[in-house]
Amino acid sequence: MMPDTTHELSLGPFLMNRFGERYLPSVNQEAFSRVGSDNVFQQQYGDFFAREDSLYLIAGCDSGLLVQWILRKKRPEGSRFIFLDHPAILQRLREEGILPEELPAGVLATTVDRWIVEAEPFSLKEYFYLDQVFVAKSLAVVDGIHDGYVGLFGELERTLGQYRLQVSQEIGHRVFMTKGLENLAENRTPASRLQGSFAGQTAVLLAGGPSLPESLPWIRQHRAHLTILAVARVADHLRREGVVPDLLVAIDPHGVIFHQSKGMLGFWRESLLVNMYHLNPALLAQWKGRSVYMGPLFPWDSPLNPVNVFYPGITVGHQALGIAVDMGFSRVVLAGFDLCFTREGFTHVAGSVEQEIGPFIARGDLMVETNGGWMAETRHDFLNAIPSLAALAQYAAERHCQVINPSPAAARIDGVAHLPWESLIPEPMARPAQDLLRERLPAETGADRLTFYQTIDQEVVAVRKVAAKVKSLALEGIECNDGLFGRRGKTPDFKFKKRMDAIERTLDEEYREVSRLVKKWGLGAMLKLSRPDKEREWSDEEIERAGRLYYEIYRDNATALIKLLDGVRQRIRARQEEEKHRPDFKTLLKQWREDGEPGRALVFLERRGWSLDDLPESVRPGFRESLEKFEALLTETDHDYKKYILSVQSSPQTVRVKAQAMFRNRERDRLAHFASGLEKSTLVERPEHLHLIRGYLAELDGAHEQAARHYRQVTHPALLAEALQRLFTLALQGGDLLTAQAVSQRLSELSVAHIPFHAELLRLNGHGATAAAIYEEYLKLVRKDFVSMVKLGRLYLELGQPERARETFSRILEEDPDNQAVRTFLADLDRESGR
Repeated sequence: MMPDTTHELSLGPFLMNRFGERYLPSVNQEAFSRVGSDNVFQQQYGDFFAREDSLYLIAGCDSGLLVQWILRKKRPEGSRFIFLDHPAILQRLREEGILPEELPAGVLATTVDRWIVEAEPFSLKEYFYLDQVFVAKSLAVVDGIHDGYVGLFGELERTLGQYRLQVSQEIGHRVFMTKGLENLAENRTPASRLQGSFAGQTAVLLAGGPSLPESLPWIRQHRAHLTILAVARVADHLRREGVVPDLLVAIDPHGVIFHQSKGMLGFWRESLLVNMYHLNPALLAQWKGRSVYMGPLFPWDSPLNPVNVFYPGITVGHQALGIAVDMGFSRVVLAGFDLCFTREGFTHVAGSVEQEIGPFIARGDLMVETNGGWMAETRHDFLNAIPSLAALAQYAAERHCQVINPSPAAARIDGVAHLPWESLIPEPMARPAQDLLRERLPAETGADRLTFYQTIDQEVVAVRKVAAKVKSLALEGIECNDGLFGRRGKTPDFKFKKRMDAIERTLDEEYREVSRLVKKWGLGAMLKLSRPDKEREWSDEEIERAGRLYYEIYRDNATALIKLLDGVRQRIRARQEEEKHRPDFKTLLKQWREDGEPGRALVFLERRGWSLDDLPESVRPGFRESLEKFEALLTETDHDYKKYILSVQSSPQTVRVKAQAMFRNRERDRLAHFASGLEKSTLVERPEHLHLIRGYLAELDGAHEQAARHYRQVTHPALLAEALQRLFTLALQGGDLLTAQAVSQRLSELSVAHIPFHAELLRLNGHGATAAAIYEEYLKLVRKDFVSMVKLGRLYLELGQPERARETFSRILEEDPDNQAVRTFLADLDRESGR
């Protein structure tokens, strides 16, 4: 549970902009003062909240204005909105009447430690199953003006990650089923063929953490007696270092992962690919070498599904370790398996996209102990991976396998031994790992593949037939629903209810497996049957609509599944065509083009031992085009994966918040390491970040003039207010009120919240009348800032204007009759005036 940090900073008064919107400057500064919240939110979010059948988790509610904006908009069908904020903020918003006590169905405002419990009526698991959960940051989180909001978002990420992991393990994921079916023709050999093949031997498992390079000298020294397993994403790094893995492991189904892992395709001659059944098809279909798959062959019960072990953890590293243990190794040495950052904040090995862009910039409150004994920063997905890695170490120990991580910079894991590299001497291997692997794999010829393709095609045809029957029953169910309620020209008759019951029995019993698959396939539509107000009794009209919708969804889901299975069969037929003596090249090129897999042309040529010259002249241009497209994919550097990492690793506000937190906590060494990491980054705003951080460092060292020089060079809008605030503080500390006044004026132009400070400085510098005028203008905007009103009243007394002072103090009593301090001021005025 996250502590409520809102008490640490005063929330202050509400401000009303000229659009009649009230907000907290302590949370949002002046985000809404110039153009109003509607315009700000539309610019920030656009159509982000327009998806149907989606769950939105929104960190912060922007003084309640973001909730009001969502309530004013037409909310998309089947979507729910959960706002997470601090208890004190929510209580204050309700007290002020800004946040209703009861929100409409489908909208919830709660705290980060309660959202999972309170949102259960929202059918949470179904949204996660659909991969239709979207997280949004309020402007309060993006700007990080109030310290509590950075911690809020971090805690949301932690709870979300844990819940997502729990749900994915319970009910699986549609994308897994889709990609698994698309991979049917490639998933020919189960990974279980490798079990026990390396009894008593030593393996090294290479992952993508920053410590990976320290393992390379040891690997080169003992290469002849090692079996090397590597996650696919480090393939490029290994090629640059001249290290050839015996096995490559890849599991991610998402398209964005292709460019992250495409380097693996160059190892097809030397390495065996171990892929999860749902691996991104663009990687698997364009792999020219041998492969074995983990997981089921089909997403339904089938005698063709191998017996599989499901390992704890969802990352590729976890699955690679699990398969290594079951291969019989007595020791598995982990390298690049850090699960934490370097001191400079890097998360991945040198040469990776992540390392090129720069250190992890989100504020980090999560720390883990390393094998070397120091504390290192980590992030939520790394932290969530630690318990499952410990469970895998226990799994290994039960099978007499020791898991070792020699890196002092890696997170300490229960059950994972930390031993120095020089103490690890692998057992001699009588035969190379590649020979042992070849023995375990069945021989594979074109005839073998054709037999396999025919077998899986028969299974797909059988399921498709049942899916068609399910669709037919769904159509009959729609007719019966109309008959039950006397719609579309039918006379109401209860016999239709009996037939509907019989249809349900057939679906649940005779067609149970495919019926379950059909439901799961289109679970998004099923969400439309779920109502937030489940306690309310349904009317006959609602029951009728729900019954009809239920069968329509069944019909549509079955139709979608049939379409997918037809696509699977088409792909299988193309694979069969590849094996023919005289294939239909037009069919092949069309299928490869539709699948976005131009490298399949190379697979075809390699299996036949052909070059382009061996092809009929009429098809050479088509093949040449495919090969050129594939080469372009392999060499592309400005790709979608890099853009994705940039989108989450390039926010100036996030860098500012992280550096601010280290400065306020006086974590000088950590701040210096962060600056060192930023120096190596490719972030556009890097020079401005470094000026701000170097200013912080100089200030911590007491070098105030040097700090001021750095702060004056900051001009980026996301960093400027902080740099000015530091200059303001330094001027006050040095007693330089004139400089403080000048800086304060610039700050007041950026934020209404700073106007009282500027007015007070003017007063101190002898400009009382100007200060009073500024206070008056400010109090037209912030009517209940009693502190500023008291200062203004006292200023009028200094200026010899007691009646203006009396008027100011009286305005306070109109709002706060029990304000004792103001009553005292007025009593003093009365005595002095003889009243």
